[in-house]
Amino acid sequence: MLAGAAMTFDAADLESSGTRRWLAARETELESYLDRPDLRPLRARAEQALSAAVGRGALGAPQVRGRWIFTLDRLPGAGLRVVVRRETRAGRVLADRTRVVLDPAQHATGAGPAAVDWFYPSADGALLAFGLSHGGSEQSVASVLDLRTGQVLPDRLHGVRHAGLAWLPDGGGFFYSHYPGNRHYGRQIRLHLLGTPQDQDPLTWAAASEDSLDWPDVELSPGGDRLLVHVSLGWSGTEVHLADLRTGERTCLVSDGEGKSRLHFTESGAIIGATSVGAPYGQVVRVDPARGWQVLVPESDLVIDDVSVSDDSLFVVGERDMSSQVGYLDLRADRPLRLAPLPGAGHVAGLFPTPGQSVMRNRVVRHLAPATAVFSWSTPARSPYLAGWDVTGDQVYELAAWEQDEPPITVRRAHATAGDGREIPMIVLEPPDLPPGTPLPTLLHAYGGFGLSSTAAYSEVGRAWVDLGHRYVIAGIRGGRERGDAWHQEGTRSGRQRVFDDLYDVAESLISRGACDPARLALWGSSNGGLLACAAVVQRPELFAAVHAAVPMTDMLAYHRFSIARLWMSDFGDPDDPADREWITAYSPLHNVPERARFPAVLVTTGLHDTRVHPMHALAFVQALREARADPDRPILLSVDRHGGHGVDKPSGRYVHERAIAFALFLHAFDPTLEN
Repeated sequence: MLAGAAMTFDAADLESSGTRRWLAARETELESYLDRPDLRPLRARAEQALSAAVGRGALGAPQVRGRWIFTLDRLPGAGLRVVVRRETRAGRVLADRTRVVLDPAQHATGAGPAAVDWFYPSADGALLAFGLSHGGSEQSVASVLDLRTGQVLPDRLHGVRHAGLAWLPDGGGFFYSHYPGNRHYGRQIRLHLLGTPQDQDPLTWAAASEDSLDWPDVELSPGGDRLLVHVSLGWSGTEVHLADLRTGERTCLVSDGEGKSRLHFTESGAIIGATSVGAPYGQVVRVDPARGWQVLVPESDLVIDDVSVSDDSLFVVGERDMSSQVGYLDLRADRPLRLAPLPGAGHVAGLFPTPGQSVMRNRVVRHLAPATAVFSWSTPARSPYLAGWDVTGDQVYELAAWEQDEPPITVRRAHATAGDGREIPMIVLEPPDLPPGTPLPTLLHAYGGFGLSSTAAYSEVGRAWVDLGHRYVIAGIRGGRERGDAWHQEGTRSGRQRVFDDLYDVAESLISRGACDPARLALWGSSNGGLLACAAVVQRPELFAAVHAAVPMTDMLAYHRFSIARLWMSDFGDPDDPADREWITAYSPLHNVPERARFPAVLVTTGLHDTRVHPMHALAFVQALREARADPDRPILLSVDRHGGHGVDKPSGRYVHERAIAFALFLHAFDPTLEN
């Protein structure tokens, strides 16, 4: 229970009368703040810049089925993403054969906006399994669309949150991940045959228990006789098992949980993939169940994420200096790995959220032809488009794009030195033709968790902020995988404070170089990055003028009791373990709010339907700051999306609305008269 200024309420009980009254008061307070005459023009300019950045359209990561490329795209000016199918010929997209095949708005039930959470085309591209959720909940219901007729089949599958799915070769059904009764844990694999009730789907891979944190995903061999089951063990390791569907025999291919692995079948059934077991930066291996591993691409300073494989060749995708690299290896001859001449700092876009990977962060490259790769590519200056790489001509070319006339911005790499001497990579975005060393209002962003790297990918926030004439900085602090698995591990569990300290080291570096001063430095982070932002508010309130914490975690002593949060314990530790609880207490933002402090201007945003991070984290933290602040006129604001969740595929209009509030808060905190 939290003691409010005028009432007592339980932040975890969103339906209680006390909580509702408190939320109504915060909503009124936010509206009054935004209605100030000095705020309205700042917010209007922010909305204009954000609308332009969001409205350019973006292409998602490709799935290739025969001559078809499927992507989840946001069309220019559209509110929600749609599934688009493009026909190709000779390595090129046929513009007149590009179609939107799935629009979630046509399947909405009235329970809030609909969103496509995931999709998987069948081997021949004729059927599309997809998960649809409403109101940002990510609680998918799976359906199947027949692309030949445009009709949705009668099949409905529940308990398929963040689904992994593998079609049978004949399209008669699929293996899929399942949470019985929509429970939070105990993920299993079942087989669904089209036209049969879900309660008759046979169990293929059982969970160790209903509370198991293991996260299995599935891939089926082209012949349909063998399964690869990847079992993510927290966010640091993966076991890989091979199941023979004819004999029932199972073979453990990768048993070491201290490393990430992602293996794939080639056309003939060979197994090739990427692993960081014994190679923290990653390597590519061929796996023979009888003979063990053969290293195809040894470890280097390229952090390897995944591969696309065929019998004759493979494409590998990884990162170096916070930017993606795509390589090609000819398996028919002993030839070295070749790297593509990629067009500037950028990032290969993401596919699906699973432990060890994350939406918009996992890099995806696919074969379009034996020597041609396809991937979604973006840079800080340009929204994601579909690119191809013709290895024979060393040519990277544009396959498809929604927007092309985007104004230039300056992108440069930099680094800060951490307190322990380590080098922290950064990407700096600035207006073009800016003289070196020019001080500007600066917005800093970082994530720092779960082995997920911050990158030079297109960011609507970054693009809009620079278009307003300011500087945007992305920091690759520890907790991510910018420097391999060790970089991640150094920021986990008892090392969590190192993540926060890296952030402060970056901020102090920007200030010491004259890029900004604390009065012109703002910070934002989302989810785990929201935890980072809230920690900065209570640990170093003097370092930032304003902070936006989106869907943050703040109560780290109780986080594991809500929703799916026990999946995070490999990074955060177990508060019920006395040894872990001691160092968790030391950094938990909610439990370290200083009394009578002069905090930065703070905006905390959350969604009432968030099934990842419970809204109680946001509510409790805002109330704690309000009670502790020394200056009652200092804005400590809460914005609640009553029809949204964690933010995945938030409708573009609501996204612009939320971020424009943050921009207005930043600019007003810098200087109430600031015009640029």
